[in-house]
Amino acid sequence: MITLLQGEGINDLSTTVIIVVVLLILWVLIRHTGRKRKRRSFKSTSLGNLRRRYLEGSISGEEYERQKEELKKR
Repeated sequence: MITLLQGEGINDLSTTVIIVVVLLILWVLIRHTGRKRKRRSFKSTSLGNLRRRYLEGSISGEEYERQKEELKKR
């Protein structure tokens, strides 16, 4: 592919810049999707723990709803 690009007048520097830009875009996309997963897992774990406490009877239904709303705001 690089040989084909060079044949059409694109030099080594241009090819290198294109490759670096593509890799940078991929890196940003991977980092961005990784952050979303971490946030979701934190919320899922927190809501799961809250639900478990409610089902065990250690907190009331009103307390459960209040804390659940607080977690959803974050």
